[in-house]
Amino acid sequence: MIRLTENTRIKLMAIHGWTMLGLGLALFYIRATMTNLLFYVVGGAFALLLVAASLLFIAGVDWICAVGLGCHRVSRLRGFLLVSTVAAACSVFLIFYPGATMQMLCYILAVYALSLSVGKVALARCWKGTALELTGMYILAGFGFAFAGALLAVAGRDERDSLAVVAGYSLFMGLQMLLSMYFLQWQVVRSIEPAARLNQAHVDTFR
Repeated sequence: MIRLTENTRIKLMAIHGWTMLGLGLALFYIRATMTNLLFYVVGGAFALLLVAASLLFIAGVDWICAVGLGCHRVSRLRGFLLVSTVAAACSVFLIFYPGATMQMLCYILAVYALSLSVGKVALARCWKGTALELTGMYILAGFGFAFAGALLAVAGRDERDSLAVVAGYSLFMGLQMLLSMYFLQWQVVRSIEPAARLNQAHVDTFR
């Protein structure tokens, strides 16, 4: 099995994060252009395809990162990967189903956000890191629950309202991924520093 280095995973997470931020901004732009019936229909369909494609992209990145961790880690991440894979399957359905609507997308994203937030809470309960890290996980989970509720609330309503919440959730996902990337990078640096100090001490001893 292919193993990924920490730097490679960090780069993939950065691509993931910036892509979701770009998607969120693009969706807000599309929403702003939906000023007449033609742009309303075309913009809604294009936004649907963009979000569906992004779910496929997210699933691909998740699997690449998980496989790069090794077989033992993949089995421990099976719940997370299942959620990501189901979301990707739903996105394929949205792309090829001619009757796909923004309401369907909101329901799919609501379940996706709810599942990820439940996973974060479960992870936080067995987390052995610092209190700050634990607080951050609960805050992110809380935002996820809030977005899940908002997506359910706007499902079936005006598409511009639905698109605004979907765009907001995309921005949240991007910021969350960039925050996770920063945390992983910080973990790598923290693990390297003691070894560097030990090597320096060893060199100083034999000077």
